[in-house]
Amino acid sequence: MSAAPRPLSDLLRRAGVRPIDPVAADPTITGVSLDSRRVLPGNLFFALRGFRIDGVVFVPDAVGRGASSIVSSSPRPSALDEGIAWVRVEDARRAAGLLARDWFGRPDEALSLVGITGTNGKTTVSYLVESIALAAGLKPGRIGTVGFAFGGSEIPASRTTPEAPDLFALLAEMRDAGVALVALEVSSHALALGRVEGARFAVAAFLNLGQDHLDFHGDREAYFEAKARLFEGLAPDQAAVLPADDPRGAVLAARTCAAVSTFGRSEKSTVRLRDESCVLAGSEAVLEFGGARLPVRTKLLGRFNLDNVAAAAACALAAGLPSAAIGDGIRALESIPGRMERVNAGQPFTVIVDFAHTEQALESLMDALRNLVEGRTLLVFGCGGERDRGKRPAMGRVAAERADLVFLTSDNPRSEDPLAILREVEAGVSSVAGGAARCRTIPSRPEAVAVAVSSARPGDAVVIAGKGHESTQTFGDHVVHLDDREVARQALAACGWGGDLRAGA
Repeated sequence: MSAAPRPLSDLLRRAGVRPIDPVAADPTITGVSLDSRRVLPGNLFFALRGFRIDGVVFVPDAVGRGASSIVSSSPRPSALDEGIAWVRVEDARRAAGLLARDWFGRPDEALSLVGITGTNGKTTVSYLVESIALAAGLKPGRIGTVGFAFGGSEIPASRTTPEAPDLFALLAEMRDAGVALVALEVSSHALALGRVEGARFAVAAFLNLGQDHLDFHGDREAYFEAKARLFEGLAPDQAAVLPADDPRGAVLAARTCAAVSTFGRSEKSTVRLRDESCVLAGSEAVLEFGGARLPVRTKLLGRFNLDNVAAAAACALAAGLPSAAIGDGIRALESIPGRMERVNAGQPFTVIVDFAHTEQALESLMDALRNLVEGRTLLVFGCGGERDRGKRPAMGRVAAERADLVFLTSDNPRSEDPLAILREVEAGVSSVAGGAARCRTIPSRPEAVAVAVSSARPGDAVVIAGKGHESTQTFGDHVVHLDDREVARQALAACGWGGDLRAGA
């Protein structure tokens, strides 16, 4: 959408951003951007510090493209043209969020924004909330790891939570399209880097905390504190949805002013899971809330997905959706890209592609399948480069403990040596008695999938974990096309299994 041009001073005042130094120039702002390559004449450019580089280095490019104003935490460069407004602030990321929100007309105020954070399950819960909203007759939107969706269209995402200018532009577009509710995945990076700064959430949900992103946060406590930010700014007329069975839920409840509701299996849960049943065709349970008992059925597999169902139901109720829509919405969701997604070519064994890329997620995935399949579980997985190295041996240990056969392979090595990553995972496999004997290391991911599929017997389950919906693989600066679902179909075809080759069929 395009907002009406207005003076910089007016934008700063309305957004509540106070510069450290006086701003002499007061140009008319025509737009906001944090990518110098997308700057148009009259735009306000956010020069933010990144992981490796300070956005100030892109100021000449932004000015060359017509930027009239710069927001930064750094002092004004002496060589900068005097006609360019330099807005120096304490926290440029926070300022970017507040300014972008105001520039796009505070779209969050016109939407019921449901923010979902947690190590595992964000995508599944966001899809479930979206489906429940549809069943309630609303027009929903969804923003997260898989992509941005509303009005029947979906755009692939480069990150779980967009940077603030892109997020508020997207929310404004959704508002203008008549969207009523948006399910938004909120990553710990987004919270730490201020990407949702200023956004008003109708509901904020915390799912769980596992080991992930410690390369960024440093330790688990800092990781948790990043997620806690989502709840500490909530007001009494907003809602917090928290896990009743996780002590961290009680910690967050004590640190928020929001109205708290909970989900889980304990009697104190606002939405309580009862009478659970999980088979390979799907899962069933009864949700108890407000004195009612609601039977629910889903095609999502495993006990951990019933946790996600309960969380989504609690979010829907907190957002004011009718309880009658919950069962219909949960049942209507057929599958989620790369989340326990089945690949069926008529073979007498199960092939599943899943995004599990943490110790906790892999553990939940393998535990669920061990109780569902008659035969063996054959696991193909690897660990990403330039990410939390502590996960590698931990995931190797989980794999050796829970899979009958393990095929270690490359994930996204990025700039790291793929073989060095695999050696760290192998250390975890070898820590389990007999683990090394049941493990093969095959660096080529397509080859590893092919070997696993050709090794499967009737009744077995081949699990391809780590990348889920992703369609590329990254080696240094080289990005190649690779979709685990396509690779699995090709491997099945090579073994003579044709039939319906659609993923999830």
